[in-house]
Amino acid sequence: MGLSYEKDGHIAKVGLNRPQERNALDPEILMELHRAWMDINADGSIRVVVLYSCLPEIFCSGMDLKTAIPILTKTRAPETEAERWLAQVGPHVAEAMLKPNIVAKPVIAAVNGYCLTGGFEMIMGADLRLASEDAVFQMREASLGIMPTGGSNVYLPRILTPCRAMEILLTAGNIKAQTLLEWGFLNRVVPTGTVLDAALEMAGRIAANGPLAIQGIIRCFRETREMGYSEAFQRELEIGLPIFASTDAREGIRAQKEKRKPNFPGTYS
Repeated sequence: MGLSYEKDGHIAKVGLNRPQERNALDPEILMELHRAWMDINADGSIRVVVLYSCLPEIFCSGMDLKTAIPILTKTRAPETEAERWLAQVGPHVAEAMLKPNIVAKPVIAAVNGYCLTGGFEMIMGADLRLASEDAVFQMREASLGIMPTGGSNVYLPRILTPCRAMEILLTAGNIKAQTLLEWGFLNRVVPTGTVLDAALEMAGRIAANGPLAIQGIIRCFRETREMGYSEAFQRELEIGLPIFASTDAREGIRAQKEKRKPNFPGTYS
């Protein structure tokens, strides 16, 4: 199994774990990622997700050139269940890569070591991003004479400024974590070896909040970022007002008055 997937209370941990292949994304792990995202969406007890690497020196080396690329480019016919899944026409491959982010709960990416091409593109679909001081990011496709098509041409100019995005894509060079923190791509940079702990600490703080509120904030951000002000404000009310009238909201206010931690049921009524 190339994916470590476990649940700890309200937090789901999704870990890339292909040591021999440096966490390259092959058909099996992409299919497993998609299944994990779907399971997380269906599990009402999960409130936040941490995506990380089980390997100390690398987050992800990108798409597997030996297995995934031949199937995606139709160089050979699929032979396994995962290869047939990868070859299907549909949105599932992009969904596995969080393009667009199909997870209805916040996704925190915890990045260490090298984060290359497809791995870099996948964390662009996360909602929050932490990296260790040793993290290095690269979109190297242009140096190979190809154009990236895993979402970076769309994501990066919207997350960063267009000129910063073009610098990453056109130079195909290494970008240090501290640089991406200064450019606004990362939430924080932490000492090497501590990024997963930092991500889990952040996840715990999020998970302690009202689940309907958290999901509403995520939904509002994603749905309104391309809207004009008037339409976006209206959508904010449509998403937010039912949460104001929810059981979660009543419990939160009651707990505030009683000076205790809230026990959010995660329900509207």
